[in-house]
Amino acid sequence: MQANELIQSYTHKQLITKTIHMPAGYVDDFHSHPWHQIVFPFKGLLQSSIGGKSIIVPHNAMLYIPANTSHKSVAVTNTEFLAVYLNPDVWVEYASEAKSCLVTPFIKQLILLLFENEMSQQSESNITHLLLVLRDQIVMANSYDIPLLLPTDKRLLAIFKQLKQQPDLSFTLKEWAKKVGASERTLSRVCAKEFSQSFSLWRQNIRLVLSLQLLDSKRSIQDIALELGYTSDSAYIYAFKKLFNQTPSKYRRDSLDHNLTLRI
Repeated sequence: MQANELIQSYTHKQLITKTIHMPAGYVDDFHSHPWHQIVFPFKGLLQSSIGGKSIIVPHNAMLYIPANTSHKSVAVTNTEFLAVYLNPDVWVEYASEAKSCLVTPFIKQLILLLFENEMSQQSESNITHLLLVLRDQIVMANSYDIPLLLPTDKRLLAIFKQLKQQPDLSFTLKEWAKKVGASERTLSRVCAKEFSQSFSLWRQNIRLVLSLQLLDSKRSIQDIALELGYTSDSAYIYAFKKLFNQTPSKYRRDSLDHNLTLRI
């Protein structure tokens, strides 16, 4: 059942939970919900557009979307996420602004508890207490804005699709320009316009964001670095830490062990 249909069927509830699967490339075009929403990926990567802004939402982040706010999501890779829909007309008052934030181990456990409690029909008072704590934790959490990856320009999109399949491609800007039928100057200009960053930085961010998927495996950091096209694991670690404010090992340790046993 679609989220808004569920909401219409359970207007008396404080929240509704749902696990959503989106294959790579799937576009959930602009829409809104009458309830607030929390989006928490546990596999894959989402790119969401909301309020004139687009962001990447990976494993260690979540997106809070206020009620009646138009938003769009694109699955960068095969993605599964937990969605929590929060009733705006009951006891807990939520923020009116959208927010992408880091998911601390505590926030992660709160979200999982809400899924378990909602499924096991726990008392309304227990759920209210959890929701109050979750709301306060989201307010206090650090914002987490990862640079946009998916371009609208068809030439950059062609480059993105190739890098997604082969992130270690080492073509120069001149070589990429020749492959997609544009000048170096044009590629640099459209990249700056879409992402407010250089072509080389955009390309590096693609590699780093895609590496979040590779970290969800037992492969060594060195193997991952080489697959991405880095000359050494230290170069990969340095770039990763600069973008994500933590090392790949810490991300793997803190963000990828979700221990999900939810009924889907």
